[in-house]
Amino acid sequence: MQKVLIISLGNIANTIYTLPLAGVLKGNGYRVDYVVSEKGFSVINKNPAVSRVFLMSMERWTGKWTNTDTWEAFFKQIDRVKMVDYDVVIDCQRDIRSLLTFAMCSGKRKLTYSDAKSFSGIGASELVDSKYHPPTQNIVERNLNFLKSLKLDFNDIIFPMPDIDYTYTLRHDKTFELLDKDKKTVIIAAGARNENKRWSAVNWKTLIDRIKNKYNLIFTGSIMDKPFIKEIGGEAYLNLAGETRVESFIDVVRRADIVITGDTEAAAIAWAMKKPHIITLFTCTDPEKYGPIDYNDKEKYKSLYGKISCQPCENGVCMDVEAKCRKFPTVDDVERALKSWE
Repeated sequence: MQKVLIISLGNIANTIYTLPLAGVLKGNGYRVDYVVSEKGFSVINKNPAVSRVFLMSMERWTGKWTNTDTWEAFFKQIDRVKMVDYDVVIDCQRDIRSLLTFAMCSGKRKLTYSDAKSFSGIGASELVDSKYHPPTQNIVERNLNFLKSLKLDFNDIIFPMPDIDYTYTLRHDKTFELLDKDKKTVIIAAGARNENKRWSAVNWKTLIDRIKNKYNLIFTGSIMDKPFIKEIGGEAYLNLAGETRVESFIDVVRRADIVITGDTEAAAIAWAMKKPHIITLFTCTDPEKYGPIDYNDKEKYKSLYGKISCQPCENGVCMDVEAKCRKFPTVDDVERALKSWE
C-alpha cells in the first residue's frame, strides 16, 4: 500500500476542499495521512478516508513565533511526520503556513503547483503546471488535479466526512420537530470573520422580511456573529449562533433544504454534505475559486455576486469607504435563486 501525506494547514474550508482528493486516493488503495491545523481537525479526525492525523498548531504561532516553546512543539511534530517514509507528499496549502512542513517531511515524490506562494514550493520534487487541464479556478478541482501526476482520475466530486456524533442527532431531532413540516427549511449563516465578506445588513433584513412566512428560518454562526444576527433580526427566529460547533453544524446542515451564506466555511460544509441547495453570496471573494459545483446538477448551487469592476479583490481591507460589493447580489437576485428550486 502506497502512503500519501496531504498538507492542509488553513481553515476548515481549506481542509474540506482537499477531501475529494483524499477520497479518490483511498478508493485507489492508497493510505492517506494528513497534517492539519486545529481548524481543519474536526473534519479529518475519524474521517473514513484518513489513516493518521498529525495536528500542527497554527494558533500557537500567532504572535508567538519567536518563542522557544513554539519551535520545540513544531519540531516534535515534524519528527513524528518524518518517521514515516511517504511515497507521495502533496502540499494543498501552497503558502507560508506549509513551507517548513513540506520542506522537512520525507517523501519519494513531493508535489505542489508551480505557482505556489511564499516560497512554499521549496522542497518539492515535482512542480505541477499551474496551467492545468481542463482549465478551472475552482479550488477543489485544483486539488483533484494532483491525481493526474499519479495517473489517477475521478468522475465526481465526493467528500468523505466523519460520522455524525449521535448526541447531536438526538438534540437536533427535538429542534427540527418544532418546525413546520409543510415548509422548506433555510439555514442563514450571515456572519463572517471578515466584515468585507458580509452581505449588507440592509439586504439581509429585506430578504428575511420577504421569505419569513414561506420558509422555516434557522440562524447559525459563532458567538462573534451574534451581534450581527441581532442587527438583522435573526433573534426573532430559531437562532443557534454560538451553539453549533463544526460537528453540530454538520448535522444541522444535512437536515436543511437550503443554505444561504456569505461565509465560505459554511458553504464548504454544506457542499460537503451534498444534500442542501446553497446560495453563496460573494462580495470580495472569488466565486470561480470558492463556489460549490455539481457535475450532475448545474442548478443545485448558486454563486451570486455583483460583477462590479473591483470584484474579486480578495483583500482583507476594502479601500472603498462604501464597500460597494457588500450591496450585491441584490435581494431580488437571491429571491430568483430561491424560486428556481420551488
